[in-house]
Amino acid sequence: MVRHIRWQVGLITIGVLLLGGLMVYLATTFTIQREPAPGGTYVEGLIGSPQFVNPLLCQYNEVDRDLCALIFSGLLRYDERGLPQPDLAERWDISADGLVYTFHLRPNARWHDDQPVTATDVVFTLQLLQDPNYPGSPDLAALWRTIQVVEVNSLTIQMTLQEPLTPFLQYCAIGILPYHVLSTVSAGELADVPFNRKPIGSGPFKVEAFGSGDPGQPQHVLLAAYSGYYGRQPFIAKIDFKFFTDFPSMLAAYRAGEIQGLDQVPTGSLAAVRDMPNLNLYTAPVAAYTMIFMNQGDDTLPFFQNQQVRQALLLSLDRQKMVEGVLHGQGLIADSPIIPGTWAYASGLPPVLPNVEQARQLLNQAGWRFPSASQPAVDKTGESIAPTPTSTPKIKEPPVRVKDGVPISFTLYTKNDPIQVALAESIAAQWLEVGVRASVVPVQAGLVSNYLAPRTYQAALVEVQLPNDPDQYPFWHETQAAAPGQNYSQFKDRDVSEVLEQARRAADLQSRIDQYRKFQEMFIDRVPGILIYYPVYTYAVSEKVVDVQIGPIAHPADRFRTLPDWYVITRRVIASNTSRLK
Repeated sequence: MVRHIRWQVGLITIGVLLLGGLMVYLATTFTIQREPAPGGTYVEGLIGSPQFVNPLLCQYNEVDRDLCALIFSGLLRYDERGLPQPDLAERWDISADGLVYTFHLRPNARWHDDQPVTATDVVFTLQLLQDPNYPGSPDLAALWRTIQVVEVNSLTIQMTLQEPLTPFLQYCAIGILPYHVLSTVSAGELADVPFNRKPIGSGPFKVEAFGSGDPGQPQHVLLAAYSGYYGRQPFIAKIDFKFFTDFPSMLAAYRAGEIQGLDQVPTGSLAAVRDMPNLNLYTAPVAAYTMIFMNQGDDTLPFFQNQQVRQALLLSLDRQKMVEGVLHGQGLIADSPIIPGTWAYASGLPPVLPNVEQARQLLNQAGWRFPSASQPAVDKTGESIAPTPTSTPKIKEPPVRVKDGVPISFTLYTKNDPIQVALAESIAAQWLEVGVRASVVPVQAGLVSNYLAPRTYQAALVEVQLPNDPDQYPFWHETQAAAPGQNYSQFKDRDVSEVLEQARRAADLQSRIDQYRKFQEMFIDRVPGILIYYPVYTYAVSEKVVDVQIGPIAHPADRFRTLPDWYVITRRVIASNTSRLK
């Protein structure tokens, strides 16, 4: 009996040892990890409200852009380096002469009502753009009216240009509309159809609810991941956008736990969010720059026509000081009209550093000097500028440089925004130190349309939004100096124009890179405009939303490029330590 018990105890002991060994083996070989899991809802606050959730009409409203970026898809899309990538079109061909573009659609693309996306949808969308009654962007319409669009078969579209235009692909990124839903709608009726509040697209998310608060004003839009989407499925199952009138009310909603993300943090509000617990800030350069346009077509402003003077105006500015002091660090010094990080940006160009002494020398060499007591300055009518007799002593103003009786004195328009006005005043103060007087004039609205477009300005501090393609022709080619061209500085240089012509005709990417490098070198030397900074976009998201990343963006809506990687739910899985170490 005792022997039998001893035998059982032995077996149990061996079993315990084996089990313990197995547990040790499992503990050292495998671990429990958490990984992203499908599901969950991300709630984001947006300032503003939807107007036209329609890719043909969304260009003037950032909220509309955000929604359209997730609901619709175009023939192609652009990545963070500014290179075109397949979207609805799985590939495209370009003829040897650069005139014919043939797009081949994905056979598995579906609308959110599960109907197939076909060439008929593409042709229908582009015909709306070509219609004289199209209510959207006139520039977009003008371009498409020069393009012949033909449906080859149900999955193939052919477009024929009148002349080679390498940047043409960027116009093909516009979202496509469903013919079977809107076939009876004309271009003139496009802004008034219920579709703009109940859109059906072919993108990764579909509209589940379009809620409203006050009459006629939407309170939120709920999007759900579309299971039939041809691309990668996101982890996040739903996105709930809630709308606010201003940033303080949106921030209050975050503090109350009503939202998880803030669509954009204004520069002046950074201090309010920077140290908030559990809130992550993400920043990215925007495809835009703030610069000073100088009206070189106005003969009453001869100093702007002088390259040395323009160089001196740039060298006299400490732009880093302005970015840190006025913008609270939310900007990058701009050294090129092409955005850093994109394929056309020329790295390694010499930076332009502030040099007040060199600026003074250039102004002297150009003939603009401080007047002597016997040589009074004159205004633009030819009348002498003489001091007004007064019994009250005046504060002595710094002298202004003069050449042939014409002082370097002009108005500097800017948007009536506290940050932009402060920036303009900082610029004016630095120029005054070298003998240049700029009078800052804030403009409430219509700075571009009322002043730059008709060329009725002297100088203007303006933010320029750039397209996906780095084509600089519209902004600096000599043929665009007259209205309605966008060469607001009226800069005319044949050498620069030739480089820009070659860049937009070049068929291969390397040739365009080479031409744009030449252009950027010329820009630094000839200073057709004074670049100040690239704006920075700041996005705030709760730490509960994981793997959020943003890179260079053309518009805030581009923050959703990496959305398939974001997640709010995890699951536990057993992982091998061995495989993890490999």
